[in-house]
Amino acid sequence: MGQMIVSGMMPAASQREIGGQAPFSLVIGNATQVTVQYRGRLIDLEPHSKGDVARLTVE
Repeated sequence: MGQMIVSGMMPAASQREIGGQAPFSLVIGNATQVTVQYRGRLIDLEPHSKGDVARLTVE
């Protein structure tokens, strides 16, 4: 199990860039209002969402 890099809430319209070595396990609340981009491509959170929480791993 890896270490936690980021935890917490972010204000609307804010951005955060995360660095480190993949893979990254993500748990994202309010997923319908969040955009995730990894290595220059957008990641569709809908297939990874249950309710409004997305859980996925990016490599």
